[in-house]
Amino acid sequence: MARTLHLIKHARPRIVPGVPAHDWQLAPGALDGIPALAARLVPPAELVVSSEEGKAKATAQALAARLGVPCRSMLGLHEQLRYTAPYRENAADFQADLRRFFLHPAELVFGEESADDARTRFANAVQAVMLAHTQERVAIVAHGTVISLLIAGANGLDPLPLWTSLGLLEALTVDWPGLKLRAEA
Repeated sequence: MARTLHLIKHARPRIVPGVPAHDWQLAPGALDGIPALAARLVPPAELVVSSEEGKAKATAQALAARLGVPCRSMLGLHEQLRYTAPYRENAADFQADLRRFFLHPAELVFGEESADDARTRFANAVQAVMLAHTQERVAIVAHGTVISLLIAGANGLDPLPLWTSLGLLEALTVDWPGLKLRAEA
């Protein structure tokens, strides 16, 4: 029988130029959407697991508190490594970097991890979460790029449009195993 996996993009970060995105925390008011997110998780999660990054951990803790379920963090669920990637003041420049990243998945074109490497690492971490926990309904709070890579690969989709469409505090619900997207209710 398939289990439910909700893959959730963290809440809005406080962007700090010159500080790697991995170190950003949440912006003021970023968690205001947690009640609406919790209501959209159908069926509701019995466990929330997050990336070790602060913005994902804080989002996961707030969601777990709202749902009244345990919260854990897990190594390997972090965003694509991009410590040395330059900060892009202009959103179009950042989007161009990510477009190259998705178009050349085997190449190291942006940051320290190729798209293929990031997808494999994230997929292994998601599998570890699902093997380590027996709950039927699990939520993982992580990051847009790696969520898009994983779901696009499993569903035969182009990751760039998926990444572009994935909003903050948005969940993609899939069957586990298989990672097939569920139809909207």
